[in-house]
Amino acid sequence: MVGAGILISRVVGLIRQRIFAHYFGRSAEGDAFSAAFRIPNFLQNVFGEGALSASFIPVYAKLLAQEDEKEAARVANAIFGILALVTAVVVLIGVVTTPYIVSIIAAGFEEERRQLAISLVRILFPGAGILVLSAWCLGILNSHHRFFISYTAPVAWNAAIIAALLYFGNRVDLASLAAMTAWGSVVGSVLQFGVQLPTVSDPGTADVSRSPPP
Repeated sequence: MVGAGILISRVVGLIRQRIFAHYFGRSAEGDAFSAAFRIPNFLQNVFGEGALSASFIPVYAKLLAQEDEKEAARVANAIFGILALVTAVVVLIGVVTTPYIVSIIAAGFEEERRQLAISLVRILFPGAGILVLSAWCLGILNSHHRFFISYTAPVAWNAAIIAALLYFGNRVDLASLAAMTAWGSVVGSVLQFGVQLPTVSDPGTADVSRSPPP
């Protein structure tokens, strides 16, 4: 199920990249988007994949193995609250300091491309924060052996970006298309998080839904 979920997600991701290349090619706007896309990813890498994998998931899974579902739910809710707070602070700092970050990451950009990259990063940062919460859902679901939904959830994120590209591709200029694609990524992040919530909230998954996150 993990393999099938990852395969489906990767295929849709490949389609997304192909459509993106069709509209942006080797343009300056495409370069700005690619640079902007990388910057907020550290949120997901550090908090979503790093901190959760190293600390939360082993503890949560151990509590479930001990059939201590009440304590497992308390831990899950506490981690969700901490993640939401820390991520919100980091996103706010990232949005405020975006010009300095872009100057370091994309030092060779001329002013017009630099300004576009700044605008795109500020759009993309909140979406990256939501993906951290999506990683929380993935940890919960995997601990309950609900693998397929957690690994196919990124399809929703890819689909939102594809929809933005196809809808606005021939309607706006490339700079505007880059912005619309960034907003599509944010919408996709919300969808990726949202499609996992019903399963996470299922009483058969855990008692997480019975006491909402602080």
